[in-house]
Amino acid sequence: MAGPRKKKTRAQPSLTSDRVRDEALRLIEAEGLEAFSTRKLGRALGVEAMAIYWYYPSKDALLDAVVETLVAKLGGPSAPRDPARAAEARPAPSEQEPADFIDALRRLAHAYRGLAHAYPNAFPLLASRRFATEGTYRFLEELFTLAERHGLDARTTARFYRLVASYCSGVALNELAGIRDVESGRDAKEALSKLPRLASVFAWLAPEHHEDVFSFGLELLLSALREHAARPSPARVAAAAKPAKPASKTPAASKART
Repeated sequence: MAGPRKKKTRAQPSLTSDRVRDEALRLIEAEGLEAFSTRKLGRALGVEAMAIYWYYPSKDALLDAVVETLVAKLGGPSAPRDPARAAEARPAPSEQEPADFIDALRRLAHAYRGLAHAYPNAFPLLASRRFATEGTYRFLEELFTLAERHGLDARTTARFYRLVASYCSGVALNELAGIRDVESGRDAKEALSKLPRLASVFAWLAPEHHEDVFSFGLELLLSALREHAARPSPARVAAAAKPAKPASKTPAASKART
């Protein structure tokens, strides 16, 4: 007589922190950030939601990991320059020379905007969450070390970084909002038909001109920053203007005069 039949259990897929993080990014991009939950993520992975917490202690920690993944897609600050971008920008050093801090900011700015369009639903995470992982800290360390190597002090580096980052985030989020309006059929045709000046300017704010408008503003900002970086710092000016101290008399010299 056959023994009792064993109840079959569904084999659980093997999980890793990378798989959980990558599936979270995929789900956010597919359904939107507001709709994302660990419960939905668990279903997509074929596990209970609580299993996710073996790999990430909280939802915030998981979202920080997603941000780290997006930052990694930017490439390092010293990555090779894109020849197409270099042609659009001011004359740059030869490819054998390391990019300076302004050149690095230019390349990262365009890569950052590219991420916004490649991951429109996940991008708000990158624009709104502070970097909080070892990988994102290493990225900033490399960027700020490049700034120091080219003579920028910590205060100037912080100013430059915050200005460019704020510009890129604001413009990218604005572009995404405009694209969503176009895709959803929301427009202002009736208003534009009555306001000719508004209509003429709005035509240049359409998605097909986003790249041109972004590059125009970025180059203005970077040119101003480069000019500022070339000025002598107040500390250096003060040091140069300060008269040198007279040499102190040695005991031997004093005795010689007596």
